[in-house]
Order: sequence, then structure tokens, then C-alpha cells
Amino acid sequence: MKKKAVLFDFDGVTVKSMEQHFEAWRAAFAEWGVHITPEEFFTLEGQGIDTIAHYLGKKHGLSEEQVKAVKHRKVSHYNQFMRLEFYDHFHEMVDRLHRNGVPMAVVTGGDRDRVQKIVDEHFDHYFSAVVTIDDVERGKPHPDPFLKAAQMLRVAPEECIVVENAPMGIQGAKAANMTVIAITTTLDPSYLKQADYIASDFYEVEKYLHELLGIQVQSD
Repeated sequence: MKKKAVLFDFDGVTVKSMEQHFEAWRAAFAEWGVHITPEEFFTLEGQGIDTIAHYLGKKHGLSEEQVKAVKHRKVSHYNQFMRLEFYDHFHEMVDRLHRNGVPMAVVTGGDRDRVQKIVDEHFDHYFSAVVTIDDVERGKPHPDPFLKAAQMLRVAPEECIVVENAPMGIQGAKAANMTVIAITTTLDPSYLKQADYIASDFYEVEKYLHELLGIQVQSD
């Protein structure tokens, strides 16, 4: 079946921010004597701050009060570390897709205020829908946010392509019956095997998108 729409994860795909999120989590947990690794966090990406805090807190033996404190400190650290960066070729890719009439959305475990602000400032005319952790009862790895995005774009789930960088997002997209392109921005391919395609950069992502969408996009 020819695909019609593309759904992009946010952190680690639309914006280069996962390293900053990790540093914020690492610093927050370190205040309680807990050491976390990049892979430990990156494999959880997409689930939202509450789920991640409770999972890692419980894993490392922290109390509920300590988990609440870690979550608060994570936000504080992130606001200090945060600097907006984008991946090479991402803007060019979405611009070409937009000019070819491809409906696009962001589907993320991030919070609405932070994500919407960046989308409005840098991608306001590209994405027709934004689905965040605040918009669904069940986030990734459940299919709910992806299905909501497809509904907002008025396309069938099976007509959607999802670009993800983490296992939880891949799992949710596959559960929604969507085709998944994984990109190795934060994890190596061994963590991304559930995806239909694995790309090393956005030039390769674009190649797969053009093939699946069945469009011939001319370079500038």
C-alpha cells in the first residue's frame, strides 16, 4: 500500500535533545547517589517524565518522595542544559515533503508546552498535528498517540510512516499498524530491530520516505 503521511518523534528526531535530557537525568539522580547510563535512559525515551522517573527510581531503590524530588531536579537541570539543536538535513527533508503535499505530524512523549513552543517557532507550517503526552491517557509504547495523530491528519493508520529513534516509540507505532523507519541518533541498530527500516542519518531516512510515499522529489 502506498503511504500518505509521516509522523515524527520529537526528541532525538525532530530536535537533537536526547543528550541534554540524559545529562539532566544523570545530574538529578546523582544527587541521590544513583548512577544511570545513556542506554538505560535512551531505551525508555518516549514514555514521559513521570513514567521514566518512577521506572528508574524504583529500579535504583528510591522512595516515592525521592522520585518526586528527582523529577523536579531533572526539569531544573534540563532548563540549564537546554540549547536548541537540529540534525543535519532534517529541515531540508521536511521542507521537501511539505512542498510535495505530504501531511506530517509530531508524536511525542514530551510535554505540550515545551514541544508546541519549538514547533511554533521552527516548524509552524510543516506539521499539521502535534500529539504529546498531555493529549492521551496512554503514551508510548501504546499505539494511542500514533492513532490520534493519524485521525487528526485524516489518514488511515496503515497509510502512515513513523520516524522513531527508540524502542518504545517503535513498539507503539507497530502496534498502530504503521510502517516504521528507525534512525540511529541515540541507539545502535541492535535496539531498533522491530522497525521496518533502519537509517543512519536523515539523508537515508529521506530516501526511504520517498520510496514509501511513491513520490519523485527533485533536489533544490
